[in-house]
Formats: sequence, structure tokens, C-alpha cells
Amino acid sequence: MSQNYPGNFSDPALAGPLPPHAGERADETGWAFPCMAESVTRHALIPFQGGWTFLLCGLDSFDVGGFVEWDDHWEQTKSILQGQKDASCGKDGLIDILANGRPFMHRPTAKPPNYRFHLQFPEYHLYLAITNPPRKSPNVYLSFNSEALWKLGTPECLQLAESDLQSLGGSLLYFQPSRCDLAADYFIPGDLSRAFLESHKVSRSRKIEQHLNDTTPETFYVGDKGAPIRLRIYDKGKEITHSKKSWFLSLWDLQDPACVWRTEYQVRRAVLKQFGVNTIDDLQARLGGVWRYLTEEWFSLRLPDQAKQDRRTVHPWWEDVQGRADQFGPAISLQRSLDGEQPPDLAWYISHISGCLPSIAARLGTNDFKEAANRLYSEMCNYWFNRDFQEEYAKRAIKLGKHPATGGAHEKEW
Repeated sequence: MSQNYPGNFSDPALAGPLPPHAGERADETGWAFPCMAESVTRHALIPFQGGWTFLLCGLDSFDVGGFVEWDDHWEQTKSILQGQKDASCGKDGLIDILANGRPFMHRPTAKPPNYRFHLQFPEYHLYLAITNPPRKSPNVYLSFNSEALWKLGTPECLQLAESDLQSLGGSLLYFQPSRCDLAADYFIPGDLSRAFLESHKVSRSRKIEQHLNDTTPETFYVGDKGAPIRLRIYDKGKEITHSKKSWFLSLWDLQDPACVWRTEYQVRRAVLKQFGVNTIDDLQARLGGVWRYLTEEWFSLRLPDQAKQDRRTVHPWWEDVQGRADQFGPAISLQRSLDGEQPPDLAWYISHISGCLPSIAARLGTNDFKEAANRLYSEMCNYWFNRDFQEEYAKRAIKLGKHPATGGAHEKEW
């Protein structure tokens, strides 16, 4: 989608007529700036001259934790993995092939102390812990690469990973999103100037960094490097030239990477939890709302037309950026729970319990769903027979801010 908006980010010679001075009536373009903006460099306030063209948006980086239950051969599998890890030391990896025919490499370094083994597939890196079954933390960790995410899509990447885990002898209970980078790319004739970004930014983070080429920011950072949210606005065209990611050109339908700028938010696990994102289903349902929060509340570019930042008019280009929310998912309004993580919803618990049922059936030696479900119910009754279910229920209800229901059968009366 192209937008034509008179003016230019950085070059007053290309801008045409300047916007009116503070206190003047705006002309038909609607430009007018109050006195508080007089001290800002004039050309920094001028919007785009050549407009902009939206190219694409989506996940550019995606890390997930996995809760995996390994089969009865896990001890043997660990021994093989350790031997291959040792053999890969001093080498640039050791090639191997899974039972499903997929090639991968054993790498000598992993993520200690939690993850001992590191396997690299064409689409992602897989890190394995030795715990089985998983406890409160994931016992596998996956980091998908950018090319796979853009070319295959997130669902297919996850399906490949689950298939690979099965070939290693694992039964996936569920994936838990750990980090995602949400990106939107635009073709913007001319460069974004440092003065423009500085004079239009409205941010919840005070940490600003810039990597400059003269006065042109190649990368504009908002937020600390290890912060749970970090924004980058950067010259993606130059980045793919340096990193030799020429495959982006076909995705953009361009022949020349010049003048392509990316807005990219890095969101870590702590913030995902605050938005109630605990499963892949949660992510699909809430990612559009996360984009809305990031582009509307956490950081935005606004015209300096009011003294109070929250009353300023959103810059037309940034309004287009905000409007991409529905391409990530339902553009719902989300509340971020800053006091702590939001509790998982009912679907999370159902998914978790349902994911455990095949493993229970395997231990019972049955492939009959009803028999396995009935046996699970019987074992749960036995578990709670000598425990106070009503007391535990009341505690959980109060923690959720609900009044515990009264009455109901006592747990020992079934």
C-alpha cells in the first residue's frame, strides 16, 4: 500500500512548501505546530515527500521452549548424543541424519547449565536438557532462523520441529513461546533522519541508542539490549547487503534493497507472560493485540502538535504501521499485567492435560482413548482422596480474584 504525503523526512530541498509556523492556521494539508515545537529543527518536522510502500510484516525471529517427554530409550539416546557432541569438538559440527531422513549437525557448544546438547537443523537450532519428564521449565529450546520463518511460515516450522523431536524419541506436550521479533518492512524514498526520529518519538523507554552514518541512523534502538521489550528502526536494505540475505528481495518484490526500512520489536518471555501468551494458540490469538500495544502505547511516532505527548497526532506513516496489527492476528485490545504474569486460561490447562494423555496410554499399554481417559480419571480420584481438594480450589480461586463457590460434593464422597 502506497501513501503520498507531502514533504520529506530529512531534506528540506525536496519538501516543497514548509508547514506553517506555530500559531498560524493550517493550510489544506492540515499542518500546524504549536509554540513548543519552535526549538526543533524545522526540516525534522517535515513528513514524507515520496510517500511509502508497505512490503511485508511477520515474525523475523522466534524462540520457543518445549515440554517433551522422552521414550524408554532416553538413557541410550543421551549416551549417543554425548558421544557425538564429544566427537564434534574441534570441528565445525558433525553431520548426522534422523530416522525421518532429515539431516542435522551435532554442535560442541550448547546453552549451559540448562541445555547440554545442541543440534542444528536447516530451519532452527535445537537445545536439549537431560531432564525427563519435564518439570516446571522447558526441557528443550528451539530458535528458528529468519529465512525459514519467512519462507515456510511459523506453523510449518513448528510441525517440522515436532516431527524431528518424534524421530529423536520425544513426545511433545506443548510449545511455550519464549521470544519473538515482530517486524514490518517499508519502502521509504529518502532516509530517515536522526532529527526526525528524535523530534517525533513518544516512548515509554528512556534508553535510546543510534548507530549513525553521518546524520542518517542505520539503526535506531529504543530499550536496553537485554530488556524484555526492545525496538529497532533500521535500514534493512543495508543490513541484507552486509549479511547477504538477498532472498528478501523476492519477498519484497524489489530488485534493489535501497530505501527499505524495518520497524522491529523484540519481545521476550517476561512480556509474553504479562499478555497471557503461554502456548502457540495463545500467540496466534494475541499477537495482533501485542502489536497494537507495542505500536500504540509502548512507542510511536507523533507530530509535535501538542504539549502533552499522549495527545499528539500520530504520524501518518506510523498510523499505517499500527494498522498492520490484523496481519499478525486479531487486532484485539490487550491489557498488560505489570504486577505479574497473567494466569494461563482454561485452554492452556486442557492442552497440557490432553498432551499428557498419549504418554499415559503408552505406559498403560493401550491405544484406546476412552480406556486411557477413564484410567486417568481413576488415578486423579486416587490422587485427591487423601488431599483437601476444596481448600486447594479456594486458594486458586482467590489468587484469580474470584470468590470460591460454596457447596459441592466433598472430594472423598465419589
